[in-house]
Amino acid sequence: MKSISIKKKLFSTLFDKYYKRLFNYAFKVVNHRNIAEGLVQETFIKLWENIENIKDDERSIESYLITVLKNKIIDNHRKKQTQEKHFNLYKLNTEFAVDIDSKWELEKEIDNIYNSLDPKTSEIFKLSRNKGLTYPEIASLKSISVKTVESHVSKALQTFRKKLKDYL
Repeated sequence: MKSISIKKKLFSTLFDKYYKRLFNYAFKVVNHRNIAEGLVQETFIKLWENIENIKDDERSIESYLITVLKNKIIDNHRKKQTQEKHFNLYKLNTEFAVDIDSKWELEKEIDNIYNSLDPKTSEIFKLSRNKGLTYPEIASLKSISVKTVESHVSKALQTFRKKLKDYL
């Protein structure tokens, strides 16, 4: 086992020699200064933790540092993808929940409007819009004039427009 002072001196020498090269490589890949600095820092932390296990030849150390940095970059990329995936799922779920809530509120408001209409107006409007009957068909079915059907439907439409203006 190397003594702490030898370990510090070796680490300091390696840091000075390889930091800039490793930073430039990381920056080229991640294109973000702070992330690149963090990844290189993590690489040197790993070096510090394993410095006793690394051969003292320069090729082994350089190879070790590059391998660790590449793995850190890959881990960072995976982490970023996972975060984006979770963020997108969260965003989708919250948008979906808002849509469900809005739809439920709208349906509730439509029911309230139907209930607020005169029963005859509501019935005629439902025959027109929900059942798809024409004005003459409704007039014949209800034994009223086509003009009366038009009047009821017009009254219902005005009420719906007025009360649903916030949803439109």
